[in-house]
Amino acid sequence: MSHAKTPFSFASLAIALLAAVILAGNACRQETPPQQTGPPEKITIAYSTASNAMLMYLAFANGYFTEEGLDATPQPHAFGKPALASVINGKADLATAGDTPIVFAVMDGKKISVLATIQTSNRNEAIIVRQDRGIMKPSDLKGKKIGLTVGTTGDFFANSFFLVHGIARKQVTIIDLKPDEMAAALASGRVDAVSTWNPTLLQLQKALGDKGLIFFDDAVYTENFCVAAGQDFVKKHPEAIKKVLRALIKAENFVKQHPEASRRLVADFIKADKTFLDETWGIFTLRVTLDQSLLVNLEDQTRWAMKNLLTTGKDIPNYLDFIHVDGLLAVKPEAVRIIR
Repeated sequence: MSHAKTPFSFASLAIALLAAVILAGNACRQETPPQQTGPPEKITIAYSTASNAMLMYLAFANGYFTEEGLDATPQPHAFGKPALASVINGKADLATAGDTPIVFAVMDGKKISVLATIQTSNRNEAIIVRQDRGIMKPSDLKGKKIGLTVGTTGDFFANSFFLVHGIARKQVTIIDLKPDEMAAALASGRVDAVSTWNPTLLQLQKALGDKGLIFFDDAVYTENFCVAAGQDFVKKHPEAIKKVLRALIKAENFVKQHPEASRRLVADFIKADKTFLDETWGIFTLRVTLDQSLLVNLEDQTRWAMKNLLTTGKDIPNYLDFIHVDGLLAVKPEAVRIIR
C-alpha cells in the first residue's frame, strides 16, 4: 500500500512558527487585576437582542460587571447596527455589533475600536424565499426583490451568496428592511425573499411553512459578532475595558460549565423563547477572542463595499488601527491571535 506524501511548505512552516511565537509571548503578558478602590465606574453598554451577544447577556444576568467593579447600564437594541450607532452618537460607551456595521463605520470615518469577538457562526445567516414566487433554486433569485437590512451582516451574506451562485447585485432589486418589517413584506409580496439572521430567520421559516425555502451556505461567510467602543473611551478608560473583558470571559466559562442554565438565563434576559434558543444554540461559538480571521473578514467586506459603491471610501483602512488588542492581552493573552 502506498501513502501520498503531504506537500511541504516553508511558508506554512514559517507562519506556524510565527503564530507559536505570538502565542508564547502573549501567554506571558497576563496581568493581575488591581484591587477595586472607590465607587464602581459607570458605563453604558448598547447590545443587540437578536441572540448574537450571548456572553454579554450572561455577564449582565450573572452580575459579572458588578463583580468587576462596574456599574453597567444595559441599553438594548433590536440588532447590532443601531447599537453601534448609539456609541458613535455618544449615547453609549460600548456596543455589540456584527463585523459589517463595523466596516461601514470605519469607512465613514468613525473612530471606533473593536475590543473582542464574542460570538461567531456560519449558520446564523440565510436567505429565505417564497417558493410560490417561482424560486426553487439559487439562480431563480435573478430578477427578484430581495429584502435585507442594508449595511448589516445580512447584506454581506446575501452578496456573498449571490457571488457564489453567479448572480450580480444589479440582477436583483434590493429592498432595505428592518428585521421586524420582513414578515409583512414577504406576506404582502413586497419582496420575494429576504436575507437575515436569527431569530427573524427561524420565525419566518415557521410562518411560511411549506411555502418557504431556506438557502444556507456554510462556506461563504462566518459572522463575527464583536464588542466595540469609541477610541476616545478606550484611551481614557483602559481599566474599564479590562473589567468588561474579564466579565465576558467569566460568562464564557459559565457557558462551558452550565450550558442549560445559560440558555435559561439568556432567554430570561432578552425575553426570548427558550425553545428557539434550544434550536439555534448549537450554531454559535461563544468565545472571547481576537483572531486573524476577523482582520481578513473586515478587509474582505471593505473590498465588497467599495466594489459595489456602497461606500465613498477608496482605500482599505489598516484595521489594526481599529482593533484594540491591549485589553485582551492583559486579561487573556492566549485569546489574541492577530499578527501585528
